[in-house]
Formats: sequence, C-alpha cells, structure tokens
Amino acid sequence: MSEEIVTQNLSSVVAFGQLKIRIYLETVDKRLMDESVAVEFGISAAEAARALKQVDASLFEGLPNYDDGLRAFVGRWVERPDVHCIGLAELYTRFMLTLEDIEIIAFLAGMAINPALCELCGFAVGDHGMTVCTVGAVCRILANQNQNKFDHYLSRFAYSESLRRHCLLSVEKRIHPHDGFDRNLANRKVIIADRVLDFLKSPNHFDVPVDEGLSSYAYRTSREVDLTKLHLPAYCQAALLQLVRTQTMPAILSGPSGAGKEKTANAVATLLGRNLLSADLPSLMTLDADTLQMRLADLFREAKLGNDFVYFRCARPPEFISGSQQIVLESYFGREQFLIGVEAMTLWLVQLTTGWPQVSIPLPSQEHRVALWTEAFVNDKRMPSDEALDAISRRYEMSEPQIRQAAGEAKRLSIVARRRHVDLNDLDKACRTYFAHKLSDLADLVPPSTFRPDQLILPDSERIKFDEVLLYADAHDTIYSDWGFGERFPYGRGLSVLFYGPPGTGKTMAASIIANYLGLDLFRIDLSRIMNRYVGETEKNLARVFDEAERGRVMLLFDEADALFAKRTSVKSTNDRYANLEVAYLLQRMENFEGVTVLTTNVEANLDDAFKRRIRYRIYFPMPDAQTRGRLFDSLIPKSAPVREHIPYGLLGEHFEISGGHIKQAVLKAAFYAKRDNSDIGLEQLTEATIAECRELGMLMNDNLPRPLTNALRAEKGLPPLTEEEYRRFHRPLISQDLPLQDLPEGVPLPPHLQDH
Repeated sequence: MSEEIVTQNLSSVVAFGQLKIRIYLETVDKRLMDESVAVEFGISAAEAARALKQVDASLFEGLPNYDDGLRAFVGRWVERPDVHCIGLAELYTRFMLTLEDIEIIAFLAGMAINPALCELCGFAVGDHGMTVCTVGAVCRILANQNQNKFDHYLSRFAYSESLRRHCLLSVEKRIHPHDGFDRNLANRKVIIADRVLDFLKSPNHFDVPVDEGLSSYAYRTSREVDLTKLHLPAYCQAALLQLVRTQTMPAILSGPSGAGKEKTANAVATLLGRNLLSADLPSLMTLDADTLQMRLADLFREAKLGNDFVYFRCARPPEFISGSQQIVLESYFGREQFLIGVEAMTLWLVQLTTGWPQVSIPLPSQEHRVALWTEAFVNDKRMPSDEALDAISRRYEMSEPQIRQAAGEAKRLSIVARRRHVDLNDLDKACRTYFAHKLSDLADLVPPSTFRPDQLILPDSERIKFDEVLLYADAHDTIYSDWGFGERFPYGRGLSVLFYGPPGTGKTMAASIIANYLGLDLFRIDLSRIMNRYVGETEKNLARVFDEAERGRVMLLFDEADALFAKRTSVKSTNDRYANLEVAYLLQRMENFEGVTVLTTNVEANLDDAFKRRIRYRIYFPMPDAQTRGRLFDSLIPKSAPVREHIPYGLLGEHFEISGGHIKQAVLKAAFYAKRDNSDIGLEQLTEATIAECRELGMLMNDNLPRPLTNALRAEKGLPPLTEEEYRRFHRPLISQDLPLQDLPEGVPLPPHLQDH
C-alpha cells in the first residue's frame, strides 16, 4: 500500500475521533465559543479548544461536514468502503463485529495515531492529566451523554465479546476480583492492539511477521504446497480433500516425526487459499492459564488478520495439564478451525479431541524415497548410481528432511575420501550417523567387529543355524517386498535370535559378526537406562528403542536378556502385575519389530516361554572342546603380529579348559609378554599368559606341565625333548618340593611360582 493510501486511511479515522469529541463538547457546552458554560474541571469548552489548537492546529480544522449523520458515515465504512479505506470493513467482516465495535476501534485508533486526540478526550471528560484513555471515557464520548447508549457501549467491552475475545483491544487487567471500585471496567485503561493498528495501515499485506507476543511460539509460511506432489497414499489424499470440502475441522494429523505433517497442513492451507500459521503447542502449554488464553487469542487474531490457517505442532505434548489450561483449550478448540499434528496422543489430548477427524500421515514409501534421494543429488556430478539409490531407499525408512541431510553428509564423505561419485558406503554411513544419536541415551553403540562369519567356530549343528540367520537377514527384503510374501505375513517378519550358553563362548562376538555382515550398527541396550520404577516409563523407553531402531535400521542386542525377558509370575502384589505388563509389552513389540534383534543369556530356562516361541532362531554356544580351543588360539592372533612358526596350538587347547573369551584375553596377554621379552609371540608367552588367565579364574593349576607341552617348549628353545625317565625324575619331585633347584638339569623350565627364586 502506498504512503498516500495510508495517509488517507488514517486521516479519516482521526477525523472520526475529532468529530465525536467535538459533538460531545458541543453537547456539554451547547456552543463551542460560549465561555459562560464551564466544563467539569472549571475550564470552558472554548478555552479547552483554544488551548488544544495551540498544541495542534489540525484538531478542529478540516473536519468533514456529515449531512447524513455520523452513524450513516460509520455504516458506509463497513458496507461501501472507499478503496483506500478498507481496514475497518475487513475487521467488521472477519471478526463479525457490530457498528458499535467499529466506532470503538476507530476512536481508539485515532488516539493511537495522534496522541493529541487523547489530550482532547481528557479535557472533554474532565481528566486533564489523561495519557491513556479509559473504557468509561470512550463510552462517554461515543454515547454523548446518553445513559442507555453508554451502557450499550460499555457492554461491548465485556470479556466475552468480540473486541476482547479476539484481543483487538488491550484492557488493563484487574489483578484481583476484590481490587475495589477504582479497578472496575469503566475505570480501567484501554488501547488498541498494535497488530490491529498495523492492519488498518496495511490491510492488504499478508506476508508480514507475526505479532511480537507470538514470535517465540509461531511463524507464518506463505509458500504454496501442492497436495498431489506430496506423494501421500491415495486414502490419505482423499481424506484431506474431504476435510477441505466439508470444512470438518479441527482435525488431527498423526504420524511419526518427519513424516511431513506440517507440509501436509501447508497443502491444506493452500487449498483453502490461505497462508499457514504454525504454532508450537507444547511451548504454549508451559504458560499459565491466563497467559495461555491471551496468546491463543493473539494467535487466532493473527490468523484472521493475515488470512492464515492455523496448524499446531505437537511433537511431544506434556503428559498432564492443569484444569484451568484445559478449560482455556476447550473454549478455543470448540469454535476455531485448525489442524494439530501429533506423534502420540496423551490422555488430555484424547479427551479434548474426541470426535475429531484423524488422518494418518506415513513416512515416504520406498518409491517415494528413491525419488527424494534422486532429487537430493539432482545436477550433482557426484550423483550415486541408480542401484545405490535403490538399495539405500530400501534399507532406511527416512523422511524428506532426513534424506536431504543425509545426502549432504554423503557428499562430504565422498569428497574426503576423494571419490568421484558417492557410493553406497557413503550413503549408508551418512544415514547411520543421523540415527546414531537417537538411541545414544538408551543404548550403547558396539564398536564394529573385524571378525568374519567364517571365523566363528561352532559345532556343525549350530553352525547350520547361524548360516540360516545370515541367509534370512540377507534375503529379507527380496522375499517380503519383491516376492510379495509381505502381504501374506503382515507381522512377525523381523529376525529375532537367541544366543545361549556359558559365559565367554562368543555370543556377543557372534552378534557383532551378524551386524558387520549386514552393514548395520549394533546397539547394546543399557538396562539401567531402560528400567524405571515409575509405572509405564519402562514401556515408553522400550517403545523409543524399537521405534528408532526400526527407522534407523540398526540391530539391537539385549545382553543378559533374562534380566528383562524373565518368566512371568503369578500376581501376588502390584509389583508382580506391572512386571508382567512389561513382559507382555515386550512380547508385542518383539513380534511387530521388523529389524534384527539378538538376545544373549547364560541360562535359557530363565526366559519366558512365550519369548522362546516368538524367537525365530535359537543357537547354543557350548564350551569349546580341545580341538576348538586350539583353533581359537590360532584364529585370534592377527596376521600382522610377529608370531613364531609351527606353534602347537592343539597342545594349548588340550591342556587348558577355558572358554573362548578367556582364550582371547590370554592371547592379548601373550602379545604383551612378547613385547616384554623383546621377541616374537611364541608358545612360551602363550603358555605363561594362559596359566595366568587360569589362575585369575581361580582354577587349580598343576605346577608341572604335561610332557608333550614341556617338550614343545624345549623344542622352541632348541633343546632336545625329555625322555620319559627324565620327565618323571625332574617333574615328580617338583610337586613335593623335595628336589633342590640347583639339581635340575640345564634347559628344564621352572614353574612360574619358582622362577623368582
């Protein structure tokens, strides 16, 4: 709007206020220039007029002469407005006001535009110190000494009427109901809202910032969104179009975070020919009831002034609200049209929205994700291959903003690696980086394993099961998506595996091998952060774990699972009842979870029987036999480590009956012993480290090594093997400690506990 138009609009509003005060003065004083009649405070109307003329000569000059009466002039304002003065007519229509409301707004707007008008009003009503007009003063001027009209104008300032309900005016707050007569409605100060005044200046400007009182809670979006380009399912689009056609709102948009609920609301606003005014409902709910009511009034006033459609973001609503807050919400939810976007419904929200239409907004489908990934790399020379984009879209269920962010991270990774194109590994790592922090407060990321499936040593019967686990995980998408088995098996499609057996037999390592084989991040669930003494909190934490794991395509490891998946017991107390509820909830989530879950336990019998039925594969990890232990000693030493040739690992496996986990620790100790001796890793260091590991376990160890192992140690040093007679002579006395140490033949190794003598 041009400056000329603004001036014309404001001058007519100011002129209205000037004329109303002049009529009031003439009524009180009969004649403006008659100095014989005094006003209440002792100064005649003429003196007041002359004094005010000196302050502002325009106060009584250039006033229009309305032959058809002032009331008819106000009627023309709203019924046949001039093209340069449409603000009052727009307010009249949008807020369903009365002509008295328009008079009040025009009068207060004139005083806000020209403060000298407020001084004139003060002189007229006998309050020469007035700086802000009171409700009573406005009513006296407009009613012009008519008591019935005064009462009618005063009623328009009621709390429930449009002027205050929509926050078009700001009336001084009555702090306490018993403040006294000096704080009743007529004596309270009143001003026009700044946002309304700005609207009167520029009624045709819609792309303006929201009112400063709402800037921390809401923002306006003026872009247009085409509903047909959102790639929503057909049933979803039909439901939204039905909402727009029938105007059956308020309504709820439900769906996971990032599904595009706000963008969908923007499309609805576009269909209605409006902008979108997006507000954060949880932030508003932190306010007390009085402030909440004022902010909601500001919000819907802003929507009407800006031709906006209101959308409430409600990602994480509070669990509980006060009764006064609920009353405030009910008052607005019952008469306004808007949308609410939620991830999960709370009890108070269910009560307030009973009977509302609800539309589910899902995450993008696999075909849509391919299009979004392609769009993220459009006109980029590092564009990944179609096969990589198809694979990553199948692997991760992500929203549009998440895909754009992951695409940017994948570009950065390819640049750092100096690759010409973004490959599948870059895309996969970028996606996993995005989802990793989602689970970090409830689970720990297990470092990636370098072990391969062929390095896992199991009995043949259990090895077959393990290979089936890898096959199921590898062919999952093909069987259920491409071959159509997903339609026949709508739930229970996830991969759940139970590893059970004695400690240290490789259960956790096997889980790491599966994660490494599938290219998934492995998160170990921290039970200390999952379990909560408050009712329902454990289930909420578990829900977060499964939801984020499903979206981020990560693998879950429940170590020592019998602590969480224990058998349900008979209900003898409230604690038993809620413990059984946790187990029942886990049963449901395990069956609906479509990812990979591994449970490990030392005692399978401690698990609930229903879990055993729902677990797809159960693999037993026994204590390794002698041959397996020897293979473990050999396989756990890295290829790059300095190792002596022809180490008889089988002898170590035969003599030391320990699990694979302890063998791993013994091999690591042997490496440090070799560094201490400044030599390669040999049988001597491995034997010493294994004996130390056995003693830490509390095992009773014979000081004399068996003859084959003793001869192998001598052979490593270049000494001849002991004959059976020499072995009996020099090893049997060592047990009774009768043979002096100096009588030992050269080259016979001492037991560890005698080496310091």
